[in-house]
Amino acid sequence: MKISGEYVLNAPVERVWSTLLDPAVLVRALPGCEQLTTTGENRYDMTVTMGVAAIRGTYAGTCELSDLDEPNALVMNVQGAGAPGTIGAKVDVRFADQGDGTTKVGYDADAVVGGMVGGVGQRMLTSVSKRMAG
Repeated sequence: MKISGEYVLNAPVERVWSTLLDPAVLVRALPGCEQLTTTGENRYDMTVTMGVAAIRGTYAGTCELSDLDEPNALVMNVQGAGAPGTIGAKVDVRFADQGDGTTKVGYDADAVVGGMVGGVGQRMLTSVSKRMAG
């Protein structure tokens, strides 16, 4: 499943970059993330609760930030598993200085969903995922 989007944040690119790399902020930025524990440089164990339609569950997984090109881009790799199924995602994130003190953050995600959640249907998953990314 491919998902993409972009948002403009009211902060300079350097501040957006450093804020997003702060684990205390990252835990709030990841949809449904309840816990994020640092396990290494830019590597985390995480607990996420989310659902699609009537299927809800808690996932245990990992999040790794790689290919850091400060303050322009990074790659976020997320893997998780729980009773409702599995999820894996690679998210390419771009940061662009808009020249007026704002930053455009764009993302392109490629996710693989398995188990009961994967059976919900591509259109519903895409719709829910875009809403959560916002």
